[in-house]
Amino acid sequence: MKKLGFKNYFFIGIGGMGMSSLARYLKLKEKNVSGYDLNQSKITNQLNDLEIKIIYREQIDLVEKIYLNIKDTLIIYTPAIQSDNILYKYFIENNFKIIKRSDLLQLITHDKFTIAVSGTHGKTTVTSLLTNIFSYSDIEFTSFSGGIMKNFNSNLHVQGDKIFIVEADEYDKSFLKLNPDILCINNIDEDHLDVYDDYNDLKNSFEKFIKQIKSGGSLIFNENLNFNGKSFGIKKESNYKLHNIVFKNLKSIFDVEYENIFLENIELNMVGFHNCLNALAAIAISLEFNIPKEIIKKGLKEFKGIERRFSVELTEPVIYIDDYAHHPCEIISVYKTLSVLFPKKKKFAIFQPHLYSRTRDFMDDFANSLSNFDKVALLDIYPAREESIPGVSSEKLLEKIKVFDKSLTDEKGIINIINQNDNEVVVTMGAGDIGNLVNKIKKEIAVEI
Repeated sequence: MKKLGFKNYFFIGIGGMGMSSLARYLKLKEKNVSGYDLNQSKITNQLNDLEIKIIYREQIDLVEKIYLNIKDTLIIYTPAIQSDNILYKYFIENNFKIIKRSDLLQLITHDKFTIAVSGTHGKTTVTSLLTNIFSYSDIEFTSFSGGIMKNFNSNLHVQGDKIFIVEADEYDKSFLKLNPDILCINNIDEDHLDVYDDYNDLKNSFEKFIKQIKSGGSLIFNENLNFNGKSFGIKKESNYKLHNIVFKNLKSIFDVEYENIFLENIELNMVGFHNCLNALAAIAISLEFNIPKEIIKKGLKEFKGIERRFSVELTEPVIYIDDYAHHPCEIISVYKTLSVLFPKKKKFAIFQPHLYSRTRDFMDDFANSLSNFDKVALLDIYPAREESIPGVSSEKLLEKIKVFDKSLTDEKGIINIINQNDNEVVVTMGAGDIGNLVNKIKKEIAVEI
């Protein structure tokens, strides 16, 4: 297939984070870009502002005629799209060239120097931190992030095209489409058991990915993993080491040691040990490029965060934090961070489970992680690409949570629960549509920061 040789690109599921960044990129390359999504959102509105037309109904007659030209049009779809989607079926049945999002990312990056950030957790944070560091350098690069970087109000940052920074997603084994020059692996925790048989199957896929590093390339990995490359963490034997971590005023302050290089009093506008590790991964990659210490420290200090990544939305009259956490390990990280910041305050978790399969596979782990909170409310499971599974529900999960004050709620009920007088720290978590409620919650309960 010709590399980006098409005139027209139509995205099925254009409102997804990964899909929308690619759509933005192609639009910047002066391609004709359009797409379909099930729901209008902040992201689709932003795409519309870029003159990317989006339709919200599965009707082929709504698709502009230029995108029905089979010769000049490439169709890109997300795995979240069901096989019975009318648009998807039309393009398949009429022999259009149709590829997954991961295939398009492969096309864009295959002959470019590529930094791939992978791992079960923290990909978006490392990618975004690295993007901000690089933005203060003279490096010509493009970054695709899995979240909206507040510094750029976008999930795409373009500062040239010599180097590409990409998130390497393990779902659907899509990261195996990439051949990175530098590969970072944050962690490997059991997840996506609808794709992988078990943890060993998942780990084996990461090992395959490592073998796809280009000749002369390098691997940077969390010290808890056993690979050949450069490790990062807190252990004495790690190549990149964290020292003297302090959490103060919603900031992390720490030192980094690498061989004979020392970075002292690094400031990060994020808290939590896991975020210090994320920053360390970004620092490690930056040092591989010999980026000066001053630029690295500036990039971290000036980093404004990522939407839905421990985002402090309100501080009064209630502390309100929103996070993308959708795995038991991530929920535990959020709780530990809250406990460090607000040790004496009651903590209320509002959680939307993401996927029936993930809820089924980690039912007890979800229950145990949520049982740390003083109060819990659950929304219905966000199904995404899945059909419901008998016996798997938020009601079943709620039964297992060992918290006295617990309930099921919906969009309307959230506001009533939050406004109860005993709330001190409220956190919304989940990868579904709960993120669309953040602004509404803020307007209802307090004055913005």
